[in-house]
Amino acid sequence: METGILIRWGAPRPGREKDAIDVLQSSIEYFRGLVNDGKLTYFEPFMFGSGDSEVETGFFILRGEVTRIFELLDHQEFRDLLTRGGIVAEHYRLDMLAVGESIQRWLGEYEHALTTVGA
Repeated sequence: METGILIRWGAPRPGREKDAIDVLQSSIEYFRGLVNDGKLTYFEPFMFGSGDSEVETGFFILRGEVTRIFELLDHQEFRDLLTRGGIVAEHYRLDMLAVGESIQRWLGEYEHALTTVGA
């Protein structure tokens, strides 16, 4: 079963603009390499063309087998990129995503939970 990760960020922190570009480019290379190596099944970077770019400037979506994603979360290079991202960009955040088959599983678990709480 697959799962996903959403990594999003806002504007570069003042004085860190060049560092933010470096972290963004390093991250793109790293995640594309993981796709090429078969460790992720999908990666794509996105940049917002509108909205409040101070709060959200862009995001990455990563997708892969659950075991691979959890291995990635513990990989030192991944953790270093996350730490660097949080230093150079405002509102840097990682969220886990339900994708593919796991969406139906999540819906079923939610429906089951509703019956157990009498909703």
